[in-house]
Amino acid sequence: MPEGITTNKKVLVIAYIFPPLARAGVHRTVRFVRYLAPLGWDTTVLTANEAYYPADSPIDRELLKKIPAAVRVESTKIFRGFNKLLELKNRSKKQGTNVKWQAKSGQQPVEAQRRFRLSGTTSNQQPATSLWQRSKDLITDVMTIPDKDVNWLPYALAAALRLNRREHFEVIYSTAPPFTGHLIAYLVKKFTGLPWVADFRDPWARAPWKAELMDGTLRGRAAETLEAKFVHAAERVILNTEWAARDFAEFYGAATAQKFVVIPNGFDPEDFTNVPHVAKRSNKLVITHTGSLYRRRDPGRFFEVLGKLLAAGDINAEEIELRFVGGIAPELYQSFQYAEALQRVLQIIPPVSHREALQFQAESDVLLILQPGTSVSIPGKIFEYIAMRKKILALTPPGATADIVRDHGLGLVVNSEDSPGIQSALLQLVKEFRHGGITPPGLDGAFHQYDGVRLTQQLHEELRRCANERQSKECHTD
Repeated sequence: MPEGITTNKKVLVIAYIFPPLARAGVHRTVRFVRYLAPLGWDTTVLTANEAYYPADSPIDRELLKKIPAAVRVESTKIFRGFNKLLELKNRSKKQGTNVKWQAKSGQQPVEAQRRFRLSGTTSNQQPATSLWQRSKDLITDVMTIPDKDVNWLPYALAAALRLNRREHFEVIYSTAPPFTGHLIAYLVKKFTGLPWVADFRDPWARAPWKAELMDGTLRGRAAETLEAKFVHAAERVILNTEWAARDFAEFYGAATAQKFVVIPNGFDPEDFTNVPHVAKRSNKLVITHTGSLYRRRDPGRFFEVLGKLLAAGDINAEEIELRFVGGIAPELYQSFQYAEALQRVLQIIPPVSHREALQFQAESDVLLILQPGTSVSIPGKIFEYIAMRKKILALTPPGATADIVRDHGLGLVVNSEDSPGIQSALLQLVKEFRHGGITPPGLDGAFHQYDGVRLTQQLHEELRRCANERQSKECHTD
């Protein structure tokens, strides 16, 4: 046990996204839970039971091996009463595309030698504007405040209060999205008086990528109201970028900003202790993107530029290989119509385990980041890219993601809408590859700065201060 820690304190971690669920953000929570134990914390995790996950939820059971045996995991049911109404509405909105092709198989490393098919039907129907449609939209808005996972709340709140009666926690930590986790923590604090540390992994009420969906809507107004309640109620508010912290500080003011703390995302150093350095299966320049594509993470512009370079002969299909490893949201299928021109170089590989994703990264020359439409967020995968010591091509506007790549000399940064810039970057990478191969970046301290063990130490300090402040207040009251 580290010097100066004599007795364990108890923390309740409220995390809907927790293994085996492998949705975005899971690795941050896993790292914190894993490395809090050696710092003197008895940790109980409250999460959702796997039997109640929505259909097609990404599962990675290997992540369960990272959870220490001493960590207690309490999983609960999810209320399903509203599901049929939501399904009725969603059926009226389903759309797809005519994209039907298969990625080449037999070239992928490890167990992921599978085919991936994108298919669907194109519909040019305009969304219905009938009274019935508007009524369904209103029902959906009401039933998804603060988000679509709100139906976890009744079981989770009851479980949290029951666990506290048994364990007598000293502090609550919640992580969001989904922001239902913060709502549960907020209510637990109201009932128990426990200090609360709220971790905002993403912006919420002012998230740039949600503006079209949130502005002027019931859900948008609810998000503004609830975010303000959470920020003012929590003893600490964790943000994961300096840009996000500045946005919160400007909005809530200097007095409230004193409780804001930046703890960036990072990587688990143990994942990279014995990285499987799989030998490359070709002599091509391999550019890889791992992780899901959704919302504005649209590779359409990138595909368009690369397709033109291939057609013009500026880049030969025999010298480049482009891999996308992970799920693709239906709204982005349209972008893959470019795949007809790129079939010789493009591989689409379905979701794989975290370990397999690291193997794909390890046998690549360049790792791709798509982070358009926001200046305040950094995708978690970039920290794995740093730990992998690979050159990064970041397609992103000025902001947090661009800063981290430039400040640490990690690779190339191009605005995701800048076609000439993307073309120049691709030609630069191909030229470098032709003349001796891609040179790995100098990390310039990035590896140490984003070490997940060190970052957990920061969270430990904030949890400890909150618990001690409460204890001090109780002593003065007595």
